[in-house]
Amino acid sequence: MDRIVSGGNQALTQTAEEGAMPGDFLEHPGQEPSPALRCRRPKVLVFSTDPGDHCSVNKLLLGLALVTLALSPLLIFADVGPPAHLSVSEIRPGVYQVQWRVPKQLPPRAVPSPVLPEACQPTNERSVADQAGAWLLSQEWTCSSTIAGQELGMRYPFRDLALTTVIRVDLLSGDRFAHVLTQDETSWRLPEGTAAPDLIRGAQEAVLVGAGHVVGSWIHAAFLLTLALLGSQLIAIRLVTAFTLGQVATLILGSLTGLGIGQIPAEIALAIGVALLAREGLGSTPDLTRSTSLTAVLGAVHGLTIIPSLLAGVGESGGFTAGLLAILGMDATHLIGALAIGAALAWLSRRAQLSKVRRSLAYGSGAAGMAVAFALALGGGVTEIGAAGSPLIPDLAPGSRPAGQSGRVAPTTTNAPIQSFLSVEPFEIRHEVMVRIAGLAPDLGLEPSATISIDQQTALTERLVQLVLSGTTVLVDGEPVEPLVRRSDFMTVDPTGSLPRSTPVAEPVVDAVVGVIIAYPTEGMSQSVTLAWDPFPTGMMIPATVIDPETVASLPLTAEQPTITWTNMLTEDPVPTVAAVEVEPLRVPIPIVSLPLFVLSLGLIVATFRGWRPGTALTLARMVLALAFVAGPLVQTAVALPGTSGRRPSERQARRILSGLLPNIYRALEFRDEERIYDRLSVSVTGETLTDIYLEQRRALELEERGGAQARVEAVEVLEAGDITSGDTGFDVRAVWTVGGMVTHFGHRHFRQNRYDATIGIVPVDGTWKIQTIEVLEEERVQ
Repeated sequence: MDRIVSGGNQALTQTAEEGAMPGDFLEHPGQEPSPALRCRRPKVLVFSTDPGDHCSVNKLLLGLALVTLALSPLLIFADVGPPAHLSVSEIRPGVYQVQWRVPKQLPPRAVPSPVLPEACQPTNERSVADQAGAWLLSQEWTCSSTIAGQELGMRYPFRDLALTTVIRVDLLSGDRFAHVLTQDETSWRLPEGTAAPDLIRGAQEAVLVGAGHVVGSWIHAAFLLTLALLGSQLIAIRLVTAFTLGQVATLILGSLTGLGIGQIPAEIALAIGVALLAREGLGSTPDLTRSTSLTAVLGAVHGLTIIPSLLAGVGESGGFTAGLLAILGMDATHLIGALAIGAALAWLSRRAQLSKVRRSLAYGSGAAGMAVAFALALGGGVTEIGAAGSPLIPDLAPGSRPAGQSGRVAPTTTNAPIQSFLSVEPFEIRHEVMVRIAGLAPDLGLEPSATISIDQQTALTERLVQLVLSGTTVLVDGEPVEPLVRRSDFMTVDPTGSLPRSTPVAEPVVDAVVGVIIAYPTEGMSQSVTLAWDPFPTGMMIPATVIDPETVASLPLTAEQPTITWTNMLTEDPVPTVAAVEVEPLRVPIPIVSLPLFVLSLGLIVATFRGWRPGTALTLARMVLALAFVAGPLVQTAVALPGTSGRRPSERQARRILSGLLPNIYRALEFRDEERIYDRLSVSVTGETLTDIYLEQRRALELEERGGAQARVEAVEVLEAGDITSGDTGFDVRAVWTVGGMVTHFGHRHFRQNRYDATIGIVPVDGTWKIQTIEVLEEERVQ
């Protein structure tokens, strides 16, 4: 009976010895398996094989070993290599679906958690999906403000188990951001949004912020009660108007001079003002002029600090206009509250004697105001609570792993004569074989103590290439594929990876290592790949590692089972997409629902100036105007202004255009066929520049020190877009961007990041933006 063991976001099919861990290979080249090895039965990773005898003792030992590994995550960190992925997608305004995928090489208690801005809170329990080679966790979060320009990250319980993390963010505005966090980084600040601000929604937010401040503050409730106690509803409306005008005056003054006071002094002043107004309410005939002046002063003091602090959460809609809208929201809420409280008191006064009740309410409001003033004065301000100093799970590591951008993803098998690495990527299957000459010396006619001269090395590498070609078969989706020999080199091998020798030297047989790379071109992403060693080298075991874009799995090949099969179980399609960046005209938003409300408010204001019940008309106009801004986003459309297409963009718009064009270039280069590359490059680059960009960026992506392997681009991040000047038909922009990518080479995954500073000429062609010229001023390898 076959046993199925899950591993990787890939289904691997192979027969191996039961209980053999990936690193349990022969101690010495050519040595026969020990009796302990021979008593194990075949093991299957999602595929079939015939069963054999097994040894219960060895199964017990294997179980104990697995338990030990589970309880000691530090023992396996060196072999944790596949990156983690964090995806944050805005599904509704302010609501984000957060998913993070973590390879199963991490033990469950070392699984990280996402870190979002302080304005964000999870709205449900996280769900966990047990996938073939990874844990897929998801959770919904709600944020009170945009996350653009804020910090995102991943918190790992154990620093020594931190992975390279790919972060992708998709916003409803159309902004798409990507970044790669290396093991020594904990967070990343998203760029500011590149989409044009949503003026209608920003206005709604500002009005609601002002209204929310009043509703959420019991000091304002006491203030409204005090106003209602001073007399009729008309008096309360007059005092609310004075308070609002005081706020507007100091908003104008603050925008011109930068004048402001601390939030605590402003709140103390408001609390004292409530007490003074309550004192006015104790008299039989309140002094209306004095009360109005006092209320106006309170509004002025309140506006010096509350408006800036409130608008800090409104984001890009902040500024003088947003301040006016926030004041409008407070004004409408004050009016509604004063009218409601006044109506309630009037209703009660017709049914009971409220003179004593009014006096008690006035005393209560005054006492509350003074109590708040003293409490704020003695409290000394607001204490900010920072992030927790340590994770819930203690850090068991005595020290952190040195920051590095190379991680081993295959088990260490120092003495294996042959090691096999199968990389499954879009458009190409790559079989990398590492041969230790000492293990094959008798077959190659070499003495173990001999030295391979430089003159002998070319012939020897050619023999090893033929050994790999004749001894292996690769089937892609069940069909054979013509192999392409990429290269064969004598290698230097150390814990950081394997490098081809740049300069040949005489190689002692005992230390010589040769790397052979064979490529198999494919159409898109394969669904299944089978590697078979046949005829199998006599008397040895071949450690095999299969690496796909998401996970890694390793197991041994033997003469009894020389085949391994990978099945596509990826959670995301890695085939790159290239989309044109459209030339967008300037659009004017139109709030359809708000238009009749604006007209009604304007009519009421006109009626006020014509003398028709001025107090009532002006009060209704202010409340209707606030309602119009709140209802704006419910139904809206946008009208394109003619003649605005292809104009010189703002810095924000230029960054948005570049964020679409530059990733297209690198996605196009992931294709292997030059005709396809040029076809997809032409979507974003004009014909005159195609060849230059192809050759330059192809060179930049190839890691020559890693045998010419090409990095798979994970993130293109536009950092700056400035010095924008108009051209004959388009515009020129000075841009700074980074390109981060990963390449897997002989069992090691390497992360590389380049930074570019360039002047780019962009022109509109048939309704889409394209790069016409590019002059790289500076190129720097960051990592």
